[in-house]
Amino acid sequence: MSEADDSVDIDDDHPSRAGMIRSALGRALLMAIGLGIAVALLVWAFDDLDWSEVVDSVRSLDDAEIIALLSGTVIMVWAESLLTASVVEGLPARRGALAWLGPVAVASIIPGPSDMPVRYKMFVSWGYDNNTAGTAVAASGIINIGMKLIFPVVAAIGLAAAEIPLGTVMSILISGLIIVGVFVGLMIFIIVSEKRTHWFGRVLDRFWRITVRLVGRSRSGSPIANWLVAQREQSIELLRGRWTRAIASGVFVSAARVALLVMCLRFMDVPESAISWQAIFAVWAIQRGLTIVPIMPGGAGVTELALTGLLAAIAGQEFINQITAGVLVFRLLTWLLMIPAGGVALGLWRVGLRKSGIDPDAVAAT
Repeated sequence: MSEADDSVDIDDDHPSRAGMIRSALGRALLMAIGLGIAVALLVWAFDDLDWSEVVDSVRSLDDAEIIALLSGTVIMVWAESLLTASVVEGLPARRGALAWLGPVAVASIIPGPSDMPVRYKMFVSWGYDNNTAGTAVAASGIINIGMKLIFPVVAAIGLAAAEIPLGTVMSILISGLIIVGVFVGLMIFIIVSEKRTHWFGRVLDRFWRITVRLVGRSRSGSPIANWLVAQREQSIELLRGRWTRAIASGVFVSAARVALLVMCLRFMDVPESAISWQAIFAVWAIQRGLTIVPIMPGGAGVTELALTGLLAAIAGQEFINQITAGVLVFRLLTWLLMIPAGGVALGLWRVGLRKSGIDPDAVAAT
């Protein structure tokens, strides 16, 4: 009987390990495909792209420049830590760092909003109730999405006002972002008022009832209007007195990331005369808006293609190799480096739980 039991245990465990291996290989393949498509499109679009020059530009970094880039990365991580901590009362910045690095590492290899469950479990493990943890995760997500929507609109308006020749495709993109900005403005106008929120919920509820009838089902549950109002009140109560700090932290994060991208480009010999820091901010903001839907893990391929294509459209194709090198260094620091750093953060979190007498696996199972 014991031999049979042992064989069953082995058989049950083997598929689990095989599934994990297949999942990891699938994610790696997905990222490789995204990057491969981006490289192919860049080669097709830019005749002057020379990968040997790109590599030489990266290798030309001296010690002082490397230290400056790493310091900028540390500042960026600290800014993200402050933003994460700003939405939870009493959460120290050091735990904010763990709650940002760990989930970001997960989201960097798993497509979709995979960081939110991990961050939620971290908050619960630190003693916050389920309601507070859930609302904090949702609030941080809303702030992040809001920044991704608002900044691209500001950047698009700025590029349009500057009358920079960007071509037909970019002009359509800029126009689309301005339209999105109008939509975001309307949503903000609705949400700031409880009455307008309730009215908007009633409108959605009518459409929902019609849709349900068309598919031959009956509607159940509370009206959408009541749910929206409740969620609005809950979020306002959680972030009461912390909105200013959260928004300031979000601006700090954006400034740190743009400054890091500017350094990456300047160290690759892309001069101010070719593209200003204001234009670099505009390109970064538009790229953030394009990756608001996390189709690829870590934005693999999409981010590289958007940043390189938009920057080259402004600076000119003669700088394509230097721009490509700068974008690759930027992505190395803000994406690939965050994966091992996040793994360390998750390890420190689990060690901290064990020292407190908490079983990490039990927390993960809640």
